[in-house]
Amino acid sequence: MSTSHTTSAQPKAPLRQRALLTLATALGPSLIRLLGALCRYRVVGIEKIEQAEKEGKGVIIALWHGRMLLPVYHLRNRGITALVSLHMDGELIARIVQRLGYLPRRGSPKEGGREGFMTMLKDLKEGRTVAIFPDGPTGPRHTVRDGVLHLARLSGAPVVPISFSANPTWKAKSWDAFAVMKPFSKGIFLVGEPFIVPRKIAQEDIERERNRIRDALIAVEEKADAMLNLTQK
Repeated sequence: MSTSHTTSAQPKAPLRQRALLTLATALGPSLIRLLGALCRYRVVGIEKIEQAEKEGKGVIIALWHGRMLLPVYHLRNRGITALVSLHMDGELIARIVQRLGYLPRRGSPKEGGREGFMTMLKDLKEGRTVAIFPDGPTGPRHTVRDGVLHLARLSGAPVVPISFSANPTWKAKSWDAFAVMKPFSKGIFLVGEPFIVPRKIAQEDIERERNRIRDALIAVEEKADAMLNLTQK
């Protein structure tokens, strides 16, 4: 398989930034594996992804940017492709997830978006499973960008919303409220109901379909929290 889209030429970063990138790339995968192994979590609904994959039409796994950590750990080493932005944060994520067995595809709404989109669409046409953060890479939180909507519409692949919750967690003071499960926490990795986005959508119905994706992702996030008796903030 061609890997021409798994990397992208980046402007040469300052020495300090490159050093931090190298250090995080080396330690990041091990830290994710450690946090995942120490979290006492259960998986609910994974058969929905497995059944969708058997149908051979590709699968779009959708999750909020702030709820990626446990799913990234649990779904590692499955050859899932993931759309990652082209800026420096995206470069870090791309290097880490590649070492966890993912196939990063580079692109973002502001730069290289079409190239990344077309590569992901090709992956779906080949029956692959792809992962996408509808509100990434810069938010606002719980905002659904056009990419996931049109990817689902043109590919015919089902959208499968997923999320996780853990207690206790660290919550970053970032736009996405990035959640990190603490060692020995109790967790839930939850898979929601797959659904199809119609290929032909009238212009006046685009917002309705966008809200359907958003509502499904919020619902699975809230349900995961509720299963651990947590209240969303």
